[in-house]
Amino acid sequence: MKSTRMKLLLIFVSAFLLFLKVNIFSAAAGDQAVTVSIPDDVLLQAIKDGLPIPIEAQSPSVQGDVIIQSLEKVQVREKSLFLQGVVSGQNFTLNTTIAGKEISMNIGSVQLPVSCELFLRFDGNKKVLFVTPHFPRPKSLYTTDPADALLLLLSSLGEKEYPVELGSIQPILAKAGTHNILIELEPVDIQTQKGLLLIKMRPRLSKES
Repeated sequence: MKSTRMKLLLIFVSAFLLFLKVNIFSAAAGDQAVTVSIPDDVLLQAIKDGLPIPIEAQSPSVQGDVIIQSLEKVQVREKSLFLQGVVSGQNFTLNTTIAGKEISMNIGSVQLPVSCELFLRFDGNKKVLFVTPHFPRPKSLYTTDPADALLLLLSSLGEKEYPVELGSIQPILAKAGTHNILIELEPVDIQTQKGLLLIKMRPRLSKES
């Protein structure tokens, strides 16, 4: 999941920067936190700009390459993010046991519309965002249908927390007169409410030597 978490970090940062205003200077001077409200459509575009995203999914019975190809909908809910898009699965291999012998069968590739709900939990002390995905379950756990195999791989990711480190966001370089100013952004909190992703950051200013 390392590459997926890195993509997610870049998505949150890019969406945040789209709404960063010059009043960040006064907030930094007063050591105040700045809360940025990011609407559904901005978050959708930020994620689209990061596609395609490979997903490192593992299952004892199915192996294959899983990639988020496109995204049609992002809906920010009170306690989660709801996404709808198209996921592709390639080079699927089904591992099973027949008459006491282990058998591997190549069952091909598939593209499938998939929905997913992401539950977010931010740890302010560790500066870590924990993401828990929930995917639909396949109709059968024992199948040679590539679509069910893809859902089986995706569901193996569900109901687990994945950490996204936010403590080392690259500083922003700004210009103030003849001086270059570095703006360091310390994450304070991340929350969701209907239609909005709320990111609270504490900016700190320093002159570039």
